[in-house]
Amino acid sequence: MKRPLALLVAAMTITSSSIVLSFAGQASAQTFQTQATTGQKIIQAGMKYIGTPYEFGSDRTSKRTFDCSDFTRRAYLDVGIRIPSNSRTQAEHVRNLGKTSTKWQNLKPGDLMFFMSYRGVNASSYAGLNKFNQRITHVAIYLGNGKILHTYSNQSGGVRIDSISGRHWEHRFIFGGSATQ
Repeated sequence: MKRPLALLVAAMTITSSSIVLSFAGQASAQTFQTQATTGQKIIQAGMKYIGTPYEFGSDRTSKRTFDCSDFTRRAYLDVGIRIPSNSRTQAEHVRNLGKTSTKWQNLKPGDLMFFMSYRGVNASSYAGLNKFNQRITHVAIYLGNGKILHTYSNQSGGVRIDSISGRHWEHRFIFGGSATQ
């Protein structure tokens, strides 16, 4: 006995607050809606600042320039989440919540990532260092798929997306985790 082949047509709409998947089958159409995760909302908030210039010690009341921690603070604040204003106190906040990982591959989109000072592009430049004794000097938002959203120098072009895998960012990574309850 042959069964009829069902044709499935899907459409997806992404908004700032939800993802809507619509499936149309033979006899009817159904719509499933899921709330965008907090991490997705943080990423969406941060993405609107792509290209915003870098300024060390930027004015925390302005969106014209950012340093790394002001950028992460602003992305979180734009979705109604208050986090501390510098990378070290942001790291302490994440540690206090207890949702951390020393492997960036275990992080979720929207998590914060903390880094030590730049020592070079090669892994050997960081070999033998006890990462937990290193001072946190940089923070970024994890996008997923080995990508980070951050800002770090005037020459970098401001807020931008970078890959972490195999780059100095991977060697400098100390830990990351959720900054939300």
